[in-house]
Amino acid sequence: MSISLRLTDSIKNIEMEINKGIADYVNKKLSSNQNRIINSIRSLVPNWILAQPEMISLASNDPTSLAGYFGVVGDASSIATKIAISVADSLTFKLDNFKNNLNGGFEVYIQPTTFINLLGIQDGRSVYAGGNLHWLDWLLTKGDEIIISNYQYNPQTGLGRSGLGNMIPGGVFRVPPQFSGTANNNFVTRALIGNEQDKAITQIFDNYLG
Repeated sequence: MSISLRLTDSIKNIEMEINKGIADYVNKKLSSNQNRIINSIRSLVPNWILAQPEMISLASNDPTSLAGYFGVVGDASSIATKIAISVADSLTFKLDNFKNNLNGGFEVYIQPTTFINLLGIQDGRSVYAGGNLHWLDWLLTKGDEIIISNYQYNPQTGLGRSGLGNMIPGGVFRVPPQFSGTANNNFVTRALIGNEQDKAITQIFDNYLG
C-alpha cells in the first residue's frame, strides 16, 4: 500500500501560514505570561547584586569593610539589600509583537544607565558635621578619583561614626581600587552581564514559551 500527497497550495503560502502560526503562538505566550516573566527575572537580580564583592564588603562589620570606610551608620547589610531591590525593581519588559514574517522581538531592561534609582537612595549617603559623602555615587561612577586629600581611613574597631574606623591625617581618601567603579563598569553592570545571567534569563523564556 502506498500513500501519495500532493500540495494544493504554493510553498510560499504554506511557509506564510506556518510563520503566522508561530508568530501568533509566541505573541500569545509572551503577552499572557508577561508579568510572570518579569517577576521570574526580577527574582534573580538581588542575588546577583548581593554576590558582588562590593555588597559583601558593605554588609560586613569588619573594620576594613566599605561600611567602615564610608562611615555608614546603622545596618549596612539592609542598605545592601535596598540597593539590590532597587536594581530589581527597575526591570522593564518590552514586547514588539512578531509579524507573519517573524520580524519582532522582546527586550529586557534592567537598571537605568543614569543610575537615578540608586543615586536617590538616602542611605547611600553619609551625612556628618560639615559634609555629605554620597558614597554610592562614588562607588558607582567616580572610579579612582580622590575624594579627600591629605586624609586617609584608619580601620579600627570602636572609632568613627560607624564604630569601625576613623579618618587620620596623611595620604588620600578614595574608593579602594578593588571596588572602584565607573558608569560603564561597576558592581551593578558586572552583576547583570555574563553567561550565567544570559542562561538564566533564556531559561525563563524557554519555560514560558514551552
